[in-house]
Amino acid sequence: MEENSRIDMLIVRKLTGELTQEECDELNDFVSASEHNRKYVETYERLWHESNKSLFHKINEKEDWKNVRSRMGFNHRRITSTRRQFMRIAAVLIPALIILAAVSAYYFVPGFGRLTAYDATSKDIITLPDGSEVTLKSGSSLTVVRGLKGEKRRVKLKGEAFFDIAKDHTHPFVISVASVTVEVLGTAFNLEKNGQEVRIDVVRGVVRFSGKHEEVLVHKGEEAVFDGNTIHKTDIRDENFLAWKTGVMKFKDAGLKDILEVITDTYDEVKGYKINSPADVKVTTEFVNQPLKTVLNELQIHFNKKFVLHEGILVISD
Repeated sequence: MEENSRIDMLIVRKLTGELTQEECDELNDFVSASEHNRKYVETYERLWHESNKSLFHKINEKEDWKNVRSRMGFNHRRITSTRRQFMRIAAVLIPALIILAAVSAYYFVPGFGRLTAYDATSKDIITLPDGSEVTLKSGSSLTVVRGLKGEKRRVKLKGEAFFDIAKDHTHPFVISVASVTVEVLGTAFNLEKNGQEVRIDVVRGVVRFSGKHEEVLVHKGEEAVFDGNTIHKTDIRDENFLAWKTGVMKFKDAGLKDILEVITDTYDEVKGYKINSPADVKVTTEFVNQPLKTVLNELQIHFNKKFVLHEGILVISD
């Protein structure tokens, strides 16, 4: 069983063009050992080419697997009740399922083959193989095609991240987040999925931002929001959209709720807020990488309220 698993993986690496010379020699030795082994490898090579490996070029596990099953005839195969025919079909399908499961794992299970996944439990800075730098917000994750190989440098984002993309005019950088696609050559921007909305704020260069039925070019100083149906583009209006990354919060004539929104977005320990005592005061101030306690102490003075953090909820009261 262990030997078969090893051979299956070597076959997968051969089919995907990543077999080393040492592994190639090992696989050739296996093929030369017996006629059975030769047919074993040739069967899977044939199945692979019939299933059309181009189906795997996109990071879309469910659709790719569905397409391969369809091309392999899994959805339309007629099975009779005779034991002989059943065993004949099983003899083909069981090995095929094994190799396709290995291929599926190689392509779609992070850490197993071509995919690498980064999960941020706190703010995390990642340098990708092409030199691009990604700052992941706490609770976010990034899935990367290992080595960023292919005509396009593809990644998938869940949550929020700041991207500083290395220039490569021959290999566009493509980010998938929910039903939105972002394509760039070399630029810097913040990208966030919040509920049904996907928002991008561009700080350098130009980004192609595509929704379900439309796409827009977003330039430096602009933001675009996809609301699930359409894209809305404006100038960047929130000066603190990068506070979670930089630790810098600037407020000019800001109300209590506006300030609390930024604090909740910036500090991991604050999960939400509750205003028991509203305030009409407007505040102008700035915080630069200051501890939450220091920020709350100053705001208590400005608003003449109590700011108490209780089980992740910031409670404001008299």
